[in-house]
Amino acid sequence: MRNYKKGISVFCAAVCALFVLCGCNVDKTVECKWELVDFDDSVSLHTALQTEYLADDYNNIAKYAKGDKELSIPKPVQLSWVAETKEQATVVSYTVEIEDYYNEYKPLSFETDEPSIDVYNLCVGTGYSWRVTAHLSDGRKSVSSRAYFMTEELTPRNLYVDGITNVRDLGGWETPYGMVRQGLIYRCGRLNESKRPDVVIEITQDGIDTMRDTLGIKSEIDLRMPNTHNTETGGITSSPLGEDVNYYNVPLEWDQGNYLTYNLESVKEFFSLASDESNYPFIFHCNIGTDRTGMFAFLINGLLGVSEEDLYRDYLFSNFGNIENNARTLNNIKNNFLPTINKCNGNTLREKIENCLLDIVGVSQDEIDSIKSIMLY
Repeated sequence: MRNYKKGISVFCAAVCALFVLCGCNVDKTVECKWELVDFDDSVSLHTALQTEYLADDYNNIAKYAKGDKELSIPKPVQLSWVAETKEQATVVSYTVEIEDYYNEYKPLSFETDEPSIDVYNLCVGTGYSWRVTAHLSDGRKSVSSRAYFMTEELTPRNLYVDGITNVRDLGGWETPYGMVRQGLIYRCGRLNESKRPDVVIEITQDGIDTMRDTLGIKSEIDLRMPNTHNTETGGITSSPLGEDVNYYNVPLEWDQGNYLTYNLESVKEFFSLASDESNYPFIFHCNIGTDRTGMFAFLINGLLGVSEEDLYRDYLFSNFGNIENNARTLNNIKNNFLPTINKCNGNTLREKIENCLLDIVGVSQDEIDSIKSIMLY
């Protein structure tokens, strides 16, 4: 409940600071009158359609999304302000700085010529402070005081990365063992075209900047097959995000039945990589980020204690992505790897997943404990 407490404290601060006047100009000879528009309530990070689905039974996904168009992008937070100069100088541009209330995540900075900005990819259930610097035509600048807002707790934390569909954070879920940390593991669709011999990058430069600068990605785990299915990886051998980003090809067959039992060595390798904190934050993906990617998301979050209902909802949320007009149902899970998990010992799904990883896959207890330590607080 830590994020919830954060949000309440920040919300209270926001109510008290509905209109914030500048009191900390860098140059005291510049007198700007500032108004930073605050929010009356927590800020939603989901579109209206996504919110409707998240309030409905997860089995009703077909009412909202069918995998045939891009609907996975979140709703931005719009920050706006007024800066009135009292001298002849005019405002040339603005710098917007955003920090989470407890300094757990990387601060964000944006440049704009307009007195408002749309901000994507903030964490759920988190309080933020923000301020604006006005750059004036005479070279001076004026800085507003800080305003505050909180984001809604509603999960999943879906993200906007230009050129990629179906991007989500594995974090933000509440479990009986603590909150799953945000900003560490991300699932997504491919970054380059699949099933071709030459490399064609699909993620845009803006998307690369988001992955590197906003999300801080250090590693990419590619679950596609390198030498079959017309070279599913698209011939890629390093990450499109840059040479300094670790690229791991951990191939999983997708048309041979049970993704788990048919790919035991690759599943074991994936969990070995996930147990190494130096690989974080990391992304993992297959082709469109649904089935093989969905299995690992299910295994990791299930291991951390996310409820079965939430695991199902997160899996079906992929239908909001542009997944080649191939909508997913829970049969893709229940007729594939889930029976293998349910045959394992344990009183809860979490225990069954852990025993499955230990006894069937061969993941070590140390690796499992490492992932729990990294991902829960």
